[in-house]
Amino acid sequence: MIKWLTVSLFVLSIFLIILLGFGVLLNDNEKQHESYNRKLEKTKRQQKKSNHDENVVTTLISNANLGSNQRKESTNLAIVTNNLTCVSDEQCSVVSIDFVDLTCTVAVNLIGEAQLKKAVKDETTIGRCDNSIQESKAVCFDNFCSLAPRN
Repeated sequence: MIKWLTVSLFVLSIFLIILLGFGVLLNDNEKQHESYNRKLEKTKRQQKKSNHDENVVTTLISNANLGSNQRKESTNLAIVTNNLTCVSDEQCSVVSIDFVDLTCTVAVNLIGEAQLKKAVKDETTIGRCDNSIQESKAVCFDNFCSLAPRN
């Protein structure tokens, strides 16, 4: 009887040691995972700051330059603002939009490109648009189509 009791206690103590070992491994893994997440978050914040400094120009055309009556009439701006979302660079394309006073180069997704091809010429004035990048390509940045310098 004592023999079975000692064997049972020995097996139980080995089992507890294994469980404690798994607990320590799980705790170490959780600490490493948290530190990795902090590093990743810090890298993303730095990357966002640097990307804005590297002339990655978003194509959101400011409606502040338009009067309230022109904002209602501008079909091209409505098409652009409704078709900026993307998942990959292949979904974005560079399109030129003609207004009465200017021709603006913007990046929109493929649906927006098709809608802009079908749209009639816009008879509104835009005031200004950011065409600082002459040779540009369309890229998907933070799930929005944007203009970036062609490398």
